[in-house]
Amino acid sequence: MTIRLLTPQDQPQLDAFLRDHTAETMILRSNLAQSGIVDGTEPYQGRYAAAFDGARIVGAAALYWQGMLAVYAPRHAGAVARMVADGRAVAGIIGPWQQALDAEDAIAQDGAHHKLRSREMLMALALDRLVLPPPLLQGQSLHCRRATPADYELLYQWRLDFCCESLGATPSQALAESAAGEVTRWIAEGSQFILLDNGRPVAGCCFNARLPDTVQIGNVWTPPESRSRGYGRAVVAGALDLARRDGVTQAVLFTPEDNPAAQTAYLAIGFTRIGDYAILLLAD
Repeated sequence: MTIRLLTPQDQPQLDAFLRDHTAETMILRSNLAQSGIVDGTEPYQGRYAAAFDGARIVGAAALYWQGMLAVYAPRHAGAVARMVADGRAVAGIIGPWQQALDAEDAIAQDGAHHKLRSREMLMALALDRLVLPPPLLQGQSLHCRRATPADYELLYQWRLDFCCESLGATPSQALAESAAGEVTRWIAEGSQFILLDNGRPVAGCCFNARLPDTVQIGNVWTPPESRSRGYGRAVVAGALDLARRDGVTQAVLFTPEDNPAAQTAYLAIGFTRIGDYAILLLAD
């Protein structure tokens, strides 16, 4: 068994390894497709490491530009995490539940604690089985569309609110800069969606990872004053309906195990549980 950092020449082999586990590796695969193996500070860039059994990759991890470590390593999760994180700050870890815990154990620092430690349900949906909520059907009150630059201020505020409520963030200049960059990037990429009820913005979501045939849902947000009206499931279904028209065939997402309302919403539009996932965010 060999563990080493990866170079651009390793990209085809890494993608082939990840491709067989797309639901668990969407962020790894999407970022790899966006930037390749480039250890830099621009969005989607990161340092990659892998474990090899002979010439075959059996586990991989990446530490990305914003400090998030993504792991998919059924074997040697701790070792690949330790190598990719060597000498660098880690803001959080994502990946299959046990693998993420193994990665955290390998790189843990004395006294480290979490601002979020969430065990998530990993869910998947073949988009030919997508169930559209009735209010989204033609001629009804709800309409989902891609966001435009004119929506930026509202979506920026929603992103700040999402980070504070769902991810345990505290208001800061760093959070403001991060949210601004994310929303700007998602709008420019056509990955941010907004739900309107008779023309009034009521919910949003984005694709936080995307491939030609698969998208991953994230940043699902309904402001408190608009909750308990089915808007969350509607914006997700509407975004996926638009993706389906563009040829996307699969969708994945993860949602906290202790959020039954979200689970009910996603099950209602066709998602099924396929595994466990982790979001481990470390305190600053």
